[in-house]
Amino acid sequence: MTKDRLTPVEKCWVKASKENRYGIVVGRRQNGLGTEVLVRWLNVQEKQWIEPHQLRSGFQKYMDVQDVPLSRTRKPLGEGVVLDNRRIGERDQVLVEFSESGKRLWLPYENLRRIKGPRQRFELCETTEEGSAAERFRLRCLAHALEMWHENTGSLSQMDIDPLPHQIHLVHHILRSGNLNWLIGDDVGLGKTIEVGMLLSALQQRSTFRRILIVTPAGLVRQWQEELYHRFGMEDFQIYGVDFEINHPRRWKMYDHVIGSIDRLKLEGHLDSLMEAGTWDLIVFDEAHRLSRRQWGAKYDASERFRLAATLRQTTDAFLLLTGTPHQGMQDKFQALLELLRPELKEQINKLELNPEILRDIVIRNHKADVTDAEGNFIFQGTLTHAMAVPTDPEVEIFDQALQYYLREGYAASKKLGREGLAIGFVMTIYRKLAASSIAAIQAALERRREKLMGIVIKSKGDTIEIETEEEFDERFSGETEEEFETPDREFFEGEIRLVEALLKNAENVRTKDLKLKSFMDDLIRSVLGRNKREKILIFTEYRATQDYLKKALEDQFGIGSVYLIYGGQTYIEREKAILDFEQTGQFLISTEAGGEGLNLHRQCHIMVNYDLPWNPMRLVQRIGRLYRYGQKKKVVVFNLLAPHTFDSKICNLIYDRIDQVVRDMASVSREFQQGLEDEILGRIAEMLDVEDILEEASTVGIKRTQDRIEEALKRAKEAALKQQELFEFASSFDPMGMQEQVAIDKRHVRAFIEGMLDVLGIEVVGSTYNGHVLDIRMPEEVRRHIPGRRQRLRITVDRNLALRNTRIRMMDFNDPFFNFLIQSAKAHEFGGICASLKDLEGQAIVTAMLRWQNDQGARMRQEFIATIIHRNGLVDSNPKILGTWLLEKTQDGETVQIDPKIGKYIFQKAISNMDQTLSKTSNSYLHPENRQVINAGWCI
Repeated sequence: MTKDRLTPVEKCWVKASKENRYGIVVGRRQNGLGTEVLVRWLNVQEKQWIEPHQLRSGFQKYMDVQDVPLSRTRKPLGEGVVLDNRRIGERDQVLVEFSESGKRLWLPYENLRRIKGPRQRFELCETTEEGSAAERFRLRCLAHALEMWHENTGSLSQMDIDPLPHQIHLVHHILRSGNLNWLIGDDVGLGKTIEVGMLLSALQQRSTFRRILIVTPAGLVRQWQEELYHRFGMEDFQIYGVDFEINHPRRWKMYDHVIGSIDRLKLEGHLDSLMEAGTWDLIVFDEAHRLSRRQWGAKYDASERFRLAATLRQTTDAFLLLTGTPHQGMQDKFQALLELLRPELKEQINKLELNPEILRDIVIRNHKADVTDAEGNFIFQGTLTHAMAVPTDPEVEIFDQALQYYLREGYAASKKLGREGLAIGFVMTIYRKLAASSIAAIQAALERRREKLMGIVIKSKGDTIEIETEEEFDERFSGETEEEFETPDREFFEGEIRLVEALLKNAENVRTKDLKLKSFMDDLIRSVLGRNKREKILIFTEYRATQDYLKKALEDQFGIGSVYLIYGGQTYIEREKAILDFEQTGQFLISTEAGGEGLNLHRQCHIMVNYDLPWNPMRLVQRIGRLYRYGQKKKVVVFNLLAPHTFDSKICNLIYDRIDQVVRDMASVSREFQQGLEDEILGRIAEMLDVEDILEEASTVGIKRTQDRIEEALKRAKEAALKQQELFEFASSFDPMGMQEQVAIDKRHVRAFIEGMLDVLGIEVVGSTYNGHVLDIRMPEEVRRHIPGRRQRLRITVDRNLALRNTRIRMMDFNDPFFNFLIQSAKAHEFGGICASLKDLEGQAIVTAMLRWQNDQGARMRQEFIATIIHRNGLVDSNPKILGTWLLEKTQDGETVQIDPKIGKYIFQKAISNMDQTLSKTSNSYLHPENRQVINAGWCI
């Protein structure tokens, strides 16, 4: 029974069970009675064959060891440090700390092999791998640096674009904070979806982030799913209520990656089901400005959406809010969002004006005017806006005067009836909007009104508004919903039917020679196409009637198949097909506000026409954002059609003119002008200006009083925008210098690592194509057995565009098994590069390490690669810029170094002290030092 023991592996440290003799296992053999091991005793320098039961553990504290698994299928635990010994059940066990995994385990001593770690080799100037130690040192550093760059930025994951500096910085900033409760308030078009995808890619490296919930408006659920799948290879995200249903709480165990519509989840039955799902590791709310809670004195008025978010907040420690319009001029609403994120800071948030600096730890806001590409060039080329005044004639003026009289009568009847007359005022406002859009839109509405008054029950022609589920509503479809509004079958005021019939007669006269349509077709469209007959044009209107009107006019002129539509009644698939057809074969895309958010239309188009101006100027910002976003290669040109002679158009034009002037004034004094700043300020002003209220008021007062009202509203909006701008100066934002302390990694380093590993591992480069950007490699058998599929030949690249265009070319990132094999090979102890004599690197010595932080419950939250260079004058540098350059080039071994071990020990300790300072500096209430693991150490020649 006592002989039934494990057999110590080679290089295991042992001692004789009955004597105080220590030795190292150097061999093993089978004899007739079982297994014997050959031990080289250290004190007498002799070897002896001995049975395992006569041995005990010889490991001592702080020895470097390596786990050698007994099982053929279990992966080794890696390298660790001995912390203690114990004897239990008549067996010896060793407590080992494995820094990479963060585990401390009691293991049978027989499975441990003594190894020489970086410190011991460095102090003894003991290099290995003669002729290649320096190159293996470089590749070992690169493997850890690449892995950490990806884990802390998500930028080396499967994406169909190369991430921008501000996106990398944002993910790095969040992860480095150790706190995952942030409001990401980047401008429209800066890629918040990409930033979240990168963050999720980085978090996937951490086993503690498994269950993720994304809550988004109904119209964007499918887009989120598609983007995460195509850009990041995340196949597991399922849409609640579309891809799966929950009929029992235990079914939630099947779904760890969920996307849900905010308006579905807020409903009682669905919310109850969601609360049975348990806790989430991360919850993301998109378009978070829709979470509304207003404060009236000591009372709160919270929307159902806000209550949903507040309820879900209790189920997670990590909560992200995304919005391009975080403030909207309403301090109480903004503070409510901040409280959702950081309830523990409620008292400070309620006094935000006194301590706005707390925003640095809650809000990240990047501006289009600031972001650059990897070379430091500003990305956004700006926008050009042209106002085109539509000519008028007596027929238009007659119709406008008649319509204004009808509207005044309607508003008067509304006021006379009080609350009962609210519906009448609502209808009058809709008619005003429709008239400002097109003669076709107001004509269709008046015809429906006449038929209703005459008692004719009709069904609406064309597509009705179909929201994706009956209980969900998307604000983008509000215009189309208003268009289909059913009016009562009684007169609003005496003689209404007579006025409606007269209006329709006048409308027919206007339509036969519609000068707005003629100006659009002859002056605008022909002018644009005269410069480039293949130019693609995006056209926005708020209403389906206007959309159909323009479609017919354009098809009559340019043929069937030239025009495609986006509107609220389409499914996600129909909408995507319309966009694809427009980009591939079409020339015109006409969109209602259904395309004003969430759609990316910039790939093939940079010209936009606003056939009607939205009454809410913020909608104009959203429309422009469909083209003015990352990836747009040209300056965006916007044409706004204005009808300056009608009453409502005068007011609307006046508002836009004054807003434009205020925006330009603010941009000129705000800071040094950069492209895109006006759009940013326009968004702020538009959020704070109640244009609809002004227009309704204008129905009972003259132009002069309306103008005064606009000036007053703009003054308040400007003051609020300035206050908001001042407030957001305290928010975190992209700082090109903000990551100087890191070893900056790009695809040049990925390529340098791959080429170095191919050489060291004996993988043959058979040829190259695409100007050397694609390598054709042949792998030896000892490598092939580690790669799924065991293919002998591969075509590899670090150019994402080439990999996307040709599926036979493999993109080398952390989603590829071969690339991961190279990373793990370079990190293995057997690979070497643990200590080397290095050429062409300034300084006296270099020590690299992994630094790690954990939360207050011991879960790992962050790790960083750090390289410490110690100079001969005693100064110490962390991750100097020169290191990034040195890592790019193949290196050779320097001359053999002979240093007094005491000096080596002193230099090594300086590096350790520098690492401890970094651990301390980065620690906060969310991050606590976990460990430091030295990777390698070298002498600089």
